[in-house]
Amino acid sequence: MQPGAITVREAINRGTDPDSGAQITQLTSAPAIHHNIYGEVPYMDPSSRWLMFELSYRPYGLVEIWRADLQTNWLTPVCEKVPGIRGVAVSTAQRYFYCQRQYAPDSCEIVRTDTATLDQETYRLEGLPEIGTLGSIAPDNNTYIFATRLDRQLFGIVKCDLAAGTWQVIHEGTDICNAHPQVEPGRAKDYLIQHNRGCEFDDQGRVVKSTGPIGATLYLIDSSGGNYRELPVGQPHTWRVQGHQCWIGTTGEILLTINGSPTASYDEMKQAGLLLAVRPGEPEARVVTNDFLYSHPNASRDGRFFVSDTFYDAAIVVGSIKTGNKRVLCQSGASFGSPQYTHVHPYFSPDCKWVIYNSDYTGLPHVYAASVPEGLLEELEAG
Repeated sequence: MQPGAITVREAINRGTDPDSGAQITQLTSAPAIHHNIYGEVPYMDPSSRWLMFELSYRPYGLVEIWRADLQTNWLTPVCEKVPGIRGVAVSTAQRYFYCQRQYAPDSCEIVRTDTATLDQETYRLEGLPEIGTLGSIAPDNNTYIFATRLDRQLFGIVKCDLAAGTWQVIHEGTDICNAHPQVEPGRAKDYLIQHNRGCEFDDQGRVVKSTGPIGATLYLIDSSGGNYRELPVGQPHTWRVQGHQCWIGTTGEILLTINGSPTASYDEMKQAGLLLAVRPGEPEARVVTNDFLYSHPNASRDGRFFVSDTFYDAAIVVGSIKTGNKRVLCQSGASFGSPQYTHVHPYFSPDCKWVIYNSDYTGLPHVYAASVPEGLLEELEAG
């Protein structure tokens, strides 16, 4: 399959949200599993015209990467037979999209696609450990990191030099089974790591416990794998970290969500504020806003705004990181089931004119785009 060899149009106009005025477009509609990948970063080009998404006809196994054009609604294939979201990354400047493709039992290649032109370059990495998470790419467009399993209860962070075709394990831990490593997009000196304290696996490598009694937290390492710094989130500082977090542009802050206490009521959790921001070196995290049970957050590339889905009602909320003012952009209709493709995973386009998200309210997961009404975010920021 050559990139761009096929084009189809599946878009459905889903109308306008009666409260916010957001126009909703269902970009995909074929009877297959579609997934907008995740919300840590926007999988789009700098012009905010094109976005990458996954397509498969079975819930597990190899998938295809496709591109959607928000101007024309055309869809086109980009890369086939890739192992899902594992290894997927996007460059800091948004130009390049990265995914992995296996070409031998013990080797793989990282495919770099120019999102606008679909020009591709491949990097072969011999003997590379299995990629276990999303990838992350440094601003140099060459340093690529991911997490892997080294043994039944031992995990590592792998750092690759794509141009040289070399790699090394720079950091190890027994509880970083879902590390979600993310390169800080400003100076790229720090890597954000999720720490699932107390996770357990059986002899077949299946999850027995995703975390222990105290739940997950977050920490930083530097680009060499050292200089461990735990962040003041998760117990005993806050309620448990959910495992959904991202850098807030190049501000040096991190946006994250936490779970409520098992003994807290619904209203208590909403009022406490489950959307936090934390800056390395500061003694405590701050509440960005409250009133909703936030789940998967994303920060705009300029660090000014947030978007997040919410538990129970699967609403998509946008707001100002500075003022905490927010508004429901639209209802996603997603079911929030066990498969990741039933989760909303919203993210802003680089220009903040769109929110891209997933929903399975038709019975199948599809990719949607909701327009952000002009002036809405600025009004929230102004207070």
